[in-house]
Amino acid sequence: MRLDEGRGPGGGATGRRLVQVLFVLLRHGTADVASYALSRARWAHRIPGVARLTREPRPVRLRRMFEELGGACLKFGQMLALQPDILPLQYCNALFDLLDRVPPFPFSEVERILIEDLGRPAEALFDTIDRTPLASASIGQVHAAVVGGRKVAVKVQRPTARAQFTSDARLMLLTIRLIRRLRLWRGYWLIEPMTEFVMWTSEELDYRSEARYMVRLRRNAETNRHERVPAVLWAYLTPRILVTEFLEGDTVLAYLRRREGGAATEPTAGFNLHALASNIIDNFLGDVFRYGMFHADLHPANLIILPDNAVGYIDFGITGTISCYSRQNIVALTLAYTRGDLPAMCAAFFRVSEIDERSTVDRFRAGLDEASRDWYVDGVGGWRLRKNFTLVMLDMLRLSRETGIWPARDVIKYIRSAVALDGLITRLAPSFDLRSHLEEVCARHMADHVPRSAAMLEAMAACLTSGFRILRTGGTRTSTILERLARGDLPLRVELEQPPPRPGRRASRVVAVAACGAMAVVATALPEVDSGTVTAELVAVACMAALLARASRRGMRTRIQA
Repeated sequence: MRLDEGRGPGGGATGRRLVQVLFVLLRHGTADVASYALSRARWAHRIPGVARLTREPRPVRLRRMFEELGGACLKFGQMLALQPDILPLQYCNALFDLLDRVPPFPFSEVERILIEDLGRPAEALFDTIDRTPLASASIGQVHAAVVGGRKVAVKVQRPTARAQFTSDARLMLLTIRLIRRLRLWRGYWLIEPMTEFVMWTSEELDYRSEARYMVRLRRNAETNRHERVPAVLWAYLTPRILVTEFLEGDTVLAYLRRREGGAATEPTAGFNLHALASNIIDNFLGDVFRYGMFHADLHPANLIILPDNAVGYIDFGITGTISCYSRQNIVALTLAYTRGDLPAMCAAFFRVSEIDERSTVDRFRAGLDEASRDWYVDGVGGWRLRKNFTLVMLDMLRLSRETGIWPARDVIKYIRSAVALDGLITRLAPSFDLRSHLEEVCARHMADHVPRSAAMLEAMAACLTSGFRILRTGGTRTSTILERLARGDLPLRVELEQPPPRPGRRASRVVAVAACGAMAVVATALPEVDSGTVTAELVAVACMAALLARASRRGMRTRIQA
């Protein structure tokens, strides 16, 4: 979807959105100043709402500001909620409510959207539906329902989401144009994440894209007993409505709230905090390194704690894909980071980055060497990390901006997701040894990759061997097939007849397909065809099929009977 199509707002709406953002920032900024300097800013109480805001704690004011801003700003607040190393803990606790407790919209709006998109009201679509939402976030809210005796989750898009997010995307595009036109080199690092946000917006605002990602991720997770992706009910799918299987269990966020509130209840029998943390990391890295597709919005409201410390995943609006080349280098980068191998970190990072005439590679290396002095400490048994993954990645991205070395877009998305994952694990299991676990997982994937690469090389060598073999013996084998056809040794008869004038193009295509199929049967049925020479035989079959198709185009009709 382009931003100038569909139901997105035009330039006037974008201008109004800009004014709204500026007004909210000004009002909350003034309230923050007034709360500390009332004697110097008594006039601030005349601004509507400021007097109420000054009576609230600063963390609560920060959360309210993100709620009022909505759209992309609310997403940014959700990211900050998972970063106790960036914000004090009381701020993270306040921002937690942005993950699933954004003020909901009325059920009457849910009813309106159901009727507009599915043609029927809720009572006709579902056996029962809970009018109180289970969760409400920046894009939509979720209601529990029952259909055909099966419990499902009904996600409905927020009525204002499209206008707000599309306006935010327009503002970002305007910022990108200004950076490029004014050649603000120091702002070039903003271009990639902003472009990524604009592309993501068009996908997350269409639940059909989310459903397609869910199908692929569910298929990838079939052999993993610690990863569960819910099924999609396709009959209820529209751009604004998504109905899925309901996963029973506590969210990680609900568990954190209970734990930090003093409640000691376990979410499931046999619950083990470190096993859960390990499974969350293994699932993420396995999806990235094995399949190149991963859940890219790993905040605790999107993770369900299931029996046996398995993890259920919901809300796939932001899903990452990464090329095979990039993920191999990311494994090498992460492994080098855990081992303190700076040259290997640089080499892997450069291989997944764009380097041009403005890039200063030597400066990046020097900056990495300087920054690493804060990352590691020389302890017993070698290097030991004293900064977590989030801060290390932020240092690398800062160096990237300063030196003009731009990571590829899929790598940026992976880094963002890894940073969110690191914040989640830091909050969920502070004593978990993330560095050692990352090193173990990456080393395992590197070890798996080498045998696969060797097997691939062997397969390529076998194909080449078969290819050379066909050059030597292909003609003999083909003539043998034709001789056996002529003698009637094979249960197949081929006749060429004169067709009516001007055969249609469609008939020629049918004849060609039939010829290919028949010759494939002949080739694979021969006893002398073994697995090592299948490639050679198929080449011969393709040549014969092409000759038959050419004959049909020249005025001969081919009839093949078994």
